[in-house]
Amino acid sequence: MASRITMVENTDKIREFLMYKSDSMSEYLTNNQDDKYILLVKQISHSDLTSSGKRTKVEQPFSKNYLYYLTAEEMEELDGKDNRPFATAHQSNIGVPKDIIYNFLSVSDPDESGDEHFKINNYCDVYLVNDTLKYFTIDYSFKVFEKLNKVPNWNKEDFVIDLQDDFTPIDLSIAAHGIGVAANKEFDKLRRSIFKSDTMMLLMSKDMNGKLKMFIMFEKNPSFFTLVGEGNRSWEKYLEQNNKQELFELLKQDKLSAGELEKTRNNQSKWRQLLAEEMMGYTTNENEIFCPLTYITINFDSAGTLFRASHIKGFADCNVDEAFDINNGIIMIANADALFDKHLITIEDDGTIKFSYLLDNNGKLKQELRLTEKVFKAILNDERKKYLKYHREVFNKKEGLRRGNSILLDDSSEEEML
Repeated sequence: MASRITMVENTDKIREFLMYKSDSMSEYLTNNQDDKYILLVKQISHSDLTSSGKRTKVEQPFSKNYLYYLTAEEMEELDGKDNRPFATAHQSNIGVPKDIIYNFLSVSDPDESGDEHFKINNYCDVYLVNDTLKYFTIDYSFKVFEKLNKVPNWNKEDFVIDLQDDFTPIDLSIAAHGIGVAANKEFDKLRRSIFKSDTMMLLMSKDMNGKLKMFIMFEKNPSFFTLVGEGNRSWEKYLEQNNKQELFELLKQDKLSAGELEKTRNNQSKWRQLLAEEMMGYTTNENEIFCPLTYITINFDSAGTLFRASHIKGFADCNVDEAFDINNGIIMIANADALFDKHLITIEDDGTIKFSYLLDNNGKLKQELRLTEKVFKAILNDERKKYLKYHREVFNKKEGLRRGNSILLDDSSEEEML
């Protein structure tokens, strides 16, 4: 499957994209506006993971996949769904389009000369962008391992990186499949904290004198923040910069100007993208998401329109923080979303799908809609369960109305529902 890599050459678009990711990189772009830039955005796949953190053979246990935001049991649950066995790979470099890098460096393809490990530093200064690495430390990796009951045989002290000022110079090489080899000591340490479906951003710059630089940035998958119990600063900064309260009010209005409509669409698109990226952290293949209710799987770029980003607590009932909370959303196939949005189904804490009495006895419909299994449990974190509790309360109220009865609610519950 094609790797999930995006290339951007328009400097204004690069600046807009990075302004929420890195203050130091944004400042650099502002101070060096005459430079030429190429940005590669790469979602980390199983193949990109360091070999010591993943399964390389099918006979190895799922617990060998340290660098996944999944427990071994959750990976086993996914293995073989729709005849898609869980990935294995011997490749240990982070795959990038080598021809783009060679062209940027103005060198011929070293593969043709048999140069197995081509050192980028011979042609270009290479830097880690430090303010994008807050969560890419071995301490945070072990926090994730603890949450997921993983025990890698790694000495934490061996993987501490000495970051310097805003940008840390590092050695970087290109090997058979991409960048990063064991001899690149600091980058090799960093890779113990790069999980599947995290994002790498590779910015290449060329100044007026022809001097070349390469800046490497990373961003965590949304599921990371739920696991460690911290806020997604990049997403929060985006909302702050775009006036979260104003966006919230615009989204609630029925009549919007063309400019306001475009602004709200962009915001909804980013929220949906985060939900999709969360699901990519749970899948076996690159750029793949699946509906956690039906397990229907697609390539997000080619068929993502079949999926809906569904609010659990309805947008009209949300306050501003709830409206933009990733945990108040589930991305699901459109027919499941239609039922969930109309409260004809709801989800119990254990993942059981509960049906309205209008559908409960229709086994054929459930089978055809593929709503016969429990919801994929990895998405049912404590924060989502709070929103699902609200969804069940609305479901029960509507169920009573559908039956022609009224649900007896105490005043506080009634007030919360309204």
